[in-house]
Amino acid sequence: MYVGFSSSTGEVVSSQYILGWSFSKIGKAQSLDYSKLPSLPRRKSKANGDLQIIIPVIAVIALLVTIFGGAFAYVVRRKTYVEIREDWEKEYSPQRFSFKDLYKATEGFKEKELLGRRGFGKVYRGVLPSSSEQVAVNRISHNSEQGMKEFVSEIVSMGRLRHRNLVQLLGYCRRKGELLLVYEYMPNGSLDKFLFNNSKPNLSWDQRFQILKGVASALLYLHEEWEQVVLHRDVKASNILLDANFNGRCRKHIF
Repeated sequence: MYVGFSSSTGEVVSSQYILGWSFSKIGKAQSLDYSKLPSLPRRKSKANGDLQIIIPVIAVIALLVTIFGGAFAYVVRRKTYVEIREDWEKEYSPQRFSFKDLYKATEGFKEKELLGRRGFGKVYRGVLPSSSEQVAVNRISHNSEQGMKEFVSEIVSMGRLRHRNLVQLLGYCRRKGELLLVYEYMPNGSLDKFLFNNSKPNLSWDQRFQILKGVASALLYLHEEWEQVVLHRDVKASNILLDANFNGRCRKHIF
């Protein structure tokens, strides 16, 4: 003879429990002491059951959102830093900056880093992440009809100019419809602000004479002393920058 238990459920979910039993093959079975039987297990609420399903689903969704969000951010970041690079530019690579470095140097070209606006674009102050060097970044929209190769060649040629009274062109970057030129940073800005802006202190005669000497020295170098004759053709107060010691430095434009 086999002795066991069976149970069944209908449309409504139910639970069956065996809390104790007594059986004897010979004679009367021992009586059960109901006071010693364990209490019924706490029934799980439907809400707890739902949570057991919902929580893993939410976790999976959160994981997918994190993965796709990270992938989307990566694509956007790559798109933000994308540049134009062509094979012929390899010979100019030492003079080329990455857009990523210039973007970080200027904190994303924020307005607080804006030094001024010029006819061909805006100029931003920046700190290069690799060297902590301060630079001025001229961000220009270029739709020039001239060949870009010749254009960049002229930029690199200008980068070879070396004189203590010239603002040094450090390099360039190309990106989509933009050209970015990187110059030495001149902390005292342009001379015109000291001559025509009452908010700036007046320059002493010694400072003025020193600035004139510096500009004259730079023009002599460009017009007669460098290996090629370079005509400035745009000497004016706004194109004369002042370094930390108020030395006059000519800014040479390529446009």
